Formats: sequence, C-alpha cells, structure tokens
Amino acid sequence: MRIPYQPGHGVSELEKAIERVRLEFDPGHFATVEAALLRPSDLSEVRAGTKPLYGMMDQAQRRYALKLGRLELMAAEQAAYELRHLGRRPCLPARVVDVELEGLGPVQGLLKPFVEFDPKRELSPDTRTWSELQRSVVLLEHAWEWLLDNSDTNTSQYALIGEQGYPLNIDWDRSFATGARSELSRFEKYKVVLPNARTFLYSDYVEGKIDLPFSVLHAEARRIRLLPVTRVREIVEGYARVCFADAAERAAFVSRVLRRQRHIEADFKRFARDLLRERVAVSVAPQADVQSRLRQGMTLLWDRSQVPLHWIARGPVGTTGRKLLRFARRRLWFNLAQRSS
Repeated sequence: MRIPYQPGHGVSELEKAIERVRLEFDPGHFATVEAALLRPSDLSEVRAGTKPLYGMMDQAQRRYALKLGRLELMAAEQAAYELRHLGRRPCLPARVVDVELEGLGPVQGLLKPFVEFDPKRELSPDTRTWSELQRSVVLLEHAWEWLLDNSDTNTSQYALIGEQGYPLNIDWDRSFATGARSELSRFEKYKVVLPNARTFLYSDYVEGKIDLPFSVLHAEARRIRLLPVTRVREIVEGYARVCFADAAERAAFVSRVLRRQRHIEADFKRFARDLLRERVAVSVAPQADVQSRLRQGMTLLWDRSQVPLHWIARGPVGTTGRKLLRFARRRLWFNLAQRSS
C-alpha cells in the first residue's frame, strides 16, 4: 500500500515517520553544548567513512562524534543542517567547534551527536526490496540534495533507523560541491564509479520495476520553495564567507542557490515528466530507426552497469580503499598538529 501524502489535509503516515526521526535526532540541548567541557570517549564502533573521527562525551554522559576535515567541508555540513532544521526535516545537528585533543592539541572539528546504527545494514541496489517508506523518503530527499548541491548520497550515507529502517542521511559534508552548478539529472553522481541511492530508485522506475509517489517529491519541493528567503540567504552567505575569498564569487554563489530555491517546484515537475517520458520510451518495443534503438539500449546498459559498480564499491576493494584513506587522513592530521605545536 502506498503511503498517503496530502499536505494541508491532516498528518500523513509519512509525515509522522519524518517527524519522529526529526525529534529523535535533533536534540534541543545540542546548541548549548560547550565544546570546552567535552572529554574523550570510546568511538571504536565507528568503522564507516574516511575522515578521522574522535569520540567525545559531555557532563551528562551524552556521546558525540568529532569529525576532522577541511574547513569548507565542515561549513557545508553545518549549513546543510541549518537549512534542513529550518525546513523541519531530519538531520544530525552539526556545528564547527574548537576543542583540545590529546596528542593533537587545539583543533577545529565538526561536532555531531553520536548515532548508534549497524553499518552492515543498508539499502540494497534493488529498490523492489525497499519498503514504501524507504522509497518515499529517498525520493523526497532528492529535493534537498538538489537545493544543497549534494550528489554524494550513496547507500552507505544512510543510516537505517528503527524497525522501519528509516533512511537518515548522516553525512552532508559534500553539500555545495560544485558551487550549485550541477545538473538536475537522474544520472548526476558525485563520483562516476559510485552510484547514489536514488540512482537505483530512478533506474528501477524507468525500467518499470517499481512505481513512485511523485506527489511526495512535488510537496517537498514546494516546502523548500516556501522557506523564508531571508533566513536561507543568511545561512548560505555564512557558508560562502568560509569558502569564497572574492566578494563577487560569494554573491554569484548565493544567487545560484537562491535561484534553485525559487525554481525548485517547477524544476522537479519538469524532472518527473522527463522521467515518465523515459519510462515510456524504454517500455515500448524498440523503434525501427537506429537512433531510437541505440538510445534505448544505452539507457538500459547504463542502468544495469550501476549494480556491479555498487558491489565493487561496497565489497573488499572499496572497504580496503576506505580504510587506507581513513588511515592516511588520520596520519596527516596528526603530522599537521605536531608541526603546528
């Protein structure tokens, strides 16, 4: 049964699920956490990701993860949280803080609440195995990914929360990765060799394997369009001040993001119509002309090539690569800290 979604006509089951997760993972105390009072804690459970992570704990025994990285990436994740918080959507709170770490000295890192989840439990590339809730959430999240210019949304980015396996994106540090210049396309990816979760969602839809409730995507695009522009501008300008030294570049970037917000509803209606046309073109028998047959064959070939790419990335090769990258980054941060001290 498809989850109903009727904005303005009562709270749907989808909205209830979204609100439950939002309240659980956006604790009110986070804004008042004093970084200077945090102390180290064990973070041995964390094995995902490639950036150095350090466990922290406050006086109330609440646990946090401190992620080290480039300042522009940390600023991007903080901006993503602030925008999603403005839109009342689930997102891990994130704040750039200055802390003292043993062996490293004073460092600047991104503080986030620690989330308990099983990293081995993740979305499959076969979206027919997803629940209706999971398909709906990943679908509507595309609107936020577009606003935030974040194409780094592979299946490992989502922690599956609770018995329902609600997919919560826990890593937004690649927001604004192209400076809001990326295309609104189902083929858009952060890395050519790494498919997104929605890569599989749209491929299965185009091939007729699943149906999608595009009303939830349209409603989410409308929600984003109606966000207060003044506050959106303030958040985006805060990020831009970190990442663009030139005032003209800052202004151009902010203008591009605000344009996305202004046109997002119309853009996604057009996107959905294009997907439907593609689905119809793929489902019919190949036409006689060579160009149509070639286009249909290339579409199917691209779709089906994404699954092997996924299994390579999630298999031993990808796991080893992430471990090496995580080790190298940790050593780099340690060496930089040693030199600065």
